[in-house]
Amino acid sequence: MNFNYDKMTHTVQPKETLYSISKKYRLSIEQLTEMNSLQSTNLSIGQVLVVDSSTFSDDTTTTTIFSANTSVFNDNTAYNTSNTSSQNSSINHAAVNPVDYGSSVFERRQVFQIQQQNKGSYSTYVINFPSSDGFMQTGPMRDVYPSPNQVNPKGVSYAGQSGFDENKSMFLDLCQEPYYADILKYISKNEGCFDAVNSYDKAIFSFGFIQFTGAVASGSMLTRVLARLKDRDEDVFNECFGQYGLDVQNDGTPVFQVDTSYGTKEGDAAYLEVANDLRLTGAFIASAFKPSMICVQVEVALEEYVVKAVSSSVMINIYGNAYPLNQIINTQGGIAFRVDLAVNRGLSGSLAVLKKAIEQVLSESGSGDITSLDERSIIEKVAMNDVETWKKQRVLKVLDSGFSFAK
Repeated sequence: MNFNYDKMTHTVQPKETLYSISKKYRLSIEQLTEMNSLQSTNLSIGQVLVVDSSTFSDDTTTTTIFSANTSVFNDNTAYNTSNTSSQNSSINHAAVNPVDYGSSVFERRQVFQIQQQNKGSYSTYVINFPSSDGFMQTGPMRDVYPSPNQVNPKGVSYAGQSGFDENKSMFLDLCQEPYYADILKYISKNEGCFDAVNSYDKAIFSFGFIQFTGAVASGSMLTRVLARLKDRDEDVFNECFGQYGLDVQNDGTPVFQVDTSYGTKEGDAAYLEVANDLRLTGAFIASAFKPSMICVQVEVALEEYVVKAVSSSVMINIYGNAYPLNQIINTQGGIAFRVDLAVNRGLSGSLAVLKKAIEQVLSESGSGDITSLDERSIIEKVAMNDVETWKKQRVLKVLDSGFSFAK
């Protein structure tokens, strides 16, 4: 903290938000906003704020929201949701009193406080939000994400902090087979935590431990997750989303909606609104610490990817003949690979990739028994056929994952 007792100004320091500063000076956010003619509650490090000396208190018992030893921004951080271990994220808790931000959805969104640090060609951000046991802080995320797949420069990448292992006891009984949980954990290492976010590519807004996509063209799997949460636990849905003007209408096909100052947006337009508003992004991140949201993510992942990977109803056409895919790829390692491929490239896209590889292995093997093909060889062919290096590497990782490939 930097106090100027003559002019009663305050210079914004790393990790500070309008909320934490208002608590220090015993002011409301509205008072600080008015005194400084602020157009938003976003603050920049080094920004000087005028404070009201008549309400200032040097009471040293005032709650410190964030530890001064916490590193908020780290230039060495690898902002890549495909490698969650590389992201130096930390989570901070401190007791806070409830704050009434107002009755409208737009006023209530102020509970998500944004810290921005300009890095020149890009900016890094931290989102602060309340939780049931205190105030929580995300790790750093950035815009202008350095990826060939970037579509939205305002979008961010965030690996998240609500991890798989610490929440496993909540959803283990949802897995029909124990190794299904191992498959999901393996996938999460490539995608992120339950609160992971990607809002820079063509999926518009992706969220969760296997990056459920928002865009219609990408399958809108995230909308199905939200619809399931609303159906399973409407109270939690309203707490996490409804009170901030986010909703899902489910009259047959679920549709995601966001209230804006110029009307309600739906579908892709609604997800773009979330991608470009870090407060709305914060609502998603905060939801991923709720058991209901964690379990719903796992339920949908199991139904849409794992169960379909082992189902006899999924057919693949090989040299003009249709085969159930589970007759060809059915080992633990093969199923893990199929699920990862479907998550990464979509169900139909993964079938096209597998068709080519299976036909190549079948042709080279000289065997007439398609069910006896070596699944490792199929995976190696998929990697060989990929042009992009990162795709090759992701495919080959499953061979060293520890899963069994024994027929």
